[in-house]
Parts: sequence; C-alpha cells; structure tokens
Amino acid sequence: MRDSSARATMVLAMDSGFPITLDLRGKRCLVLGTGEAADGKALALEACGASVFRLPEYRPGCLEGFFLAVAAGLDRSPNAEIFVEGERSGVLVNCVDDPPHCRFIFPALLRRGELTVAVSTGGACPALAVRLRERMEREFGPEYGEFLELARSLREPLARSVPEFDQRRRLWYALVDSEILGLLRDGRREEAFQMAKALMPPDALR
Repeated sequence: MRDSSARATMVLAMDSGFPITLDLRGKRCLVLGTGEAADGKALALEACGASVFRLPEYRPGCLEGFFLAVAAGLDRSPNAEIFVEGERSGVLVNCVDDPPHCRFIFPALLRRGELTVAVSTGGACPALAVRLRERMEREFGPEYGEFLELARSLREPLARSVPEFDQRRRLWYALVDSEILGLLRDGRREEAFQMAKALMPPDALR
C-alpha cells in the first residue's frame, strides 16, 4: 500500500500537469491573434518544425484539421468557446494567460544544443519560471550542448560493443560524472574527447 507521501506526490503531479516533449515536426498548428504574444508563440512553434497558420481572430470551426491551437489575442471572451471546440475536435488548446482554458502550458525553456530544460509553474506565476530559467542559463553553459554531441556520437558504437544494459549504464554514468564537462567548459575539447575515449571499451571508438 502506498504511503501518504507517495499519495501526496501523485496528487501534486496531477495538479501540476504531466510534462512531455511533443514532436511537432510537420504538424499543423494554429495561432489566433495578433501582436507580440501571438508572434512569440508562432516563432516558438516554427522553431520546433511545426507548420504554423495564423488567424487574427477566432471563428467557429477554425480549429478543424489542426493538431494544436494557441489563442493569443487581447480579447479573451472567445476563450471558453475555443477550448470547448478544441476538446470536441481533439485539438490541444492553449489560451495564453488563461489556465482554465489550457490543455497544455508553454514552459520557460532553456536550450543548450540537444539539452532542453523546461520550467513550469502550472500557470500560477510564469514570471517565476522565467527567473528560474535565467538562473539556470548562468549555470548550464554551451558545454552541455557539446557534451551531448559527443554522447550522441558514442551511442551506436557503445550499443554494438557493449550489449549488456547494466554495463552500458555504468559507462554512461562514468562519462557524466567525469571531468569531461569541465574540460569542454574550458575549451579543452581534444582532452575531453581523449577522456571519453579512455572511459570507453577499446572497440567502441574504432
């Protein structure tokens, strides 16, 4: 039987939403509204490879055929109708700065190459999420993106040379816990590569 702390964690997770990363490449996404907020959401979706369409205002039925829709207009009066249409049509809807009419929330994002860190306050205080992201920007530099480039180059060779999962997992943690990130931070890329090579099985980097 789960203890009370486990139940509390489950309730918290339900209240805060379930964090996922959506693959929007080629997906039809609609942005409703004009102005800075709408422009920002459109750019964010385009950066993820979505096919973005814009309408200055909501019209009943306009969500049909879309995977995702964002209402970012100054007039919030259609938000309830937009949300209901999205629920009925199976379209993920976000009405900006209106949490009751959101099926998903835009988190504050920190990107370092393939590293993505998302911070969300569940719509309660997006400004706090932004400040936390700014704090992490100072801690997580471009070396994390470089580390992931190196890690990706090792995945297939390591899988071929070390078929046993537990052994591979130990090697990955050895890489992460090594001085490689520090070397990359200092611009010592060749030393970082040599350290990774030393940690790998002899046949992994042929």
